[in-house]
Amino acid sequence: MAKHALVVDNDRLYIELIGDLLAEAGYAVAKAYDGMEALEVIERDRPDLVILDIVMPKIEGDRVCRYLKASPGLCEIPVVVLSGTLAEDREKVLTLGADAYVVKGPIEDLRRNLLAALHGLAGDPASAARTVLGVEGMSSREQVKELLALKRHKDAILRTVGEGVIEVDNSQRVVYVNPAGLALLERPELELIGLPVAEVLGLEHRGALALALGRLISGPERIGEALSLRVRERVACALITPEEPESGLFLILQDITDLAKKIEELSALTMRLQELERTRSEFMAMVSHDLHTPLTAIKGSLDVLLHEGVGVELSRELMGIAQKNADRLFRMVSDILDLARIEAGRFEIHREPFDVVSGLQATLDRMRRLIQDRRIELTLQADEGLPLVRADGLRMDQVFTNLLSNALKFTPPGGKLVLSVRGLSDDILVQLRDSGPGISGEYLGRIFDRFYRVPLPPGEKVEGSGLGLSICKSIVEEHGGRIWAESVPGQGSTFSFTLPKAAPEP
Repeated sequence: MAKHALVVDNDRLYIELIGDLLAEAGYAVAKAYDGMEALEVIERDRPDLVILDIVMPKIEGDRVCRYLKASPGLCEIPVVVLSGTLAEDREKVLTLGADAYVVKGPIEDLRRNLLAALHGLAGDPASAARTVLGVEGMSSREQVKELLALKRHKDAILRTVGEGVIEVDNSQRVVYVNPAGLALLERPELELIGLPVAEVLGLEHRGALALALGRLISGPERIGEALSLRVRERVACALITPEEPESGLFLILQDITDLAKKIEELSALTMRLQELERTRSEFMAMVSHDLHTPLTAIKGSLDVLLHEGVGVELSRELMGIAQKNADRLFRMVSDILDLARIEAGRFEIHREPFDVVSGLQATLDRMRRLIQDRRIELTLQADEGLPLVRADGLRMDQVFTNLLSNALKFTPPGGKLVLSVRGLSDDILVQLRDSGPGISGEYLGRIFDRFYRVPLPPGEKVEGSGLGLSICKSIVEEHGGRIWAESVPGQGSTFSFTLPKAAPEP
């Protein structure tokens, strides 16, 4: 019964030559033209011998050989490696574990060496596996042809692969960039060849690149080092892989810009969720305490009023307590509703011509009694001939009221408040300076956060929901202005905000 041989080569001439030679030697010959087809034939028909070229499409011969020798059911099949590059790659090829090695050369030499290899397999397999036959008569034409085929195969892969590939020599200078890499770097190839790779990737990555290269050199058994880098407007993940010892390396760049954006969005969403959870906790604490306190005072006053025998004076005092706490409760609920509208994007601003100085004066007139009761000296300073702005008068009164109320809370009796209104090149600047205790720098950055209240010394207490300044910030910014605070502990605080002289139509 004839033995079966499989000849694997992408060169049809060699397929026919070797097939005829094996047929003369008594083999039934099957043929495959690439590594993938070879594996399919071997799995299906189980030949008695495989003649295998190294350089082939799809799956190269060295990988086919390693697959066969690693498979328990196939490792006993003799494999003869046939290649035009065996003289150059002798040491490397001998590690494939094939049973014999034959160099491509002139036809008669190839015939003789292949028959010698078959004879060696039959007589002394161990010796055949350590010998490369045909090196001395090797055809330079066949070697060049095989090397060109290898180069074409490599180039075809690099041209079509989706990742960017940068080949770097042992001096860390760029020698090749594939089309995907050129697209990622957005530079022509002629600008890149010969440049240091650190300059190509961006000097800000020089340290990380040097560290990764150092680890590769000190641990050559590592597959590669990966690092994240930013190339122009894109984000890439770079895998650094050694090519050959002391001959250079490959950088494989995968564009992860979309993934990086998604990660940033998820990170921002996580921070937003954490902020919402903190706000919810602060809101619940405020509701449980600050809303409960005025309700308790109102209920207690009404309970006493319902009893018979309450005198006129006590009734008037109790009604005053109830009214004061009802006003306080109304302000808190109004602030909460305003916050809800802001969060929902339904915070309405009705712009119309507005005189900032007249608006401030109206607010001061309404709060005059409170200012006098606290014996606060208030001064209003305003430039002459200030232009009107387009603003919502009710909302601006809300800003004036909140800022004045806040200043009155922290200014001791007998203190001073100075209000000034000045014209800048494009804005109207409003400033309120108090003579209170001031705000420490560690708290100043958070005073416009919702529900935030500056911690007070033990025993001191100031009423409020912690929403007033946050709502002021939203109103001012909705008008196109900005608001900020400056303070020196022990010297008071200054709250400032601007309004554009010509605010745009909504």
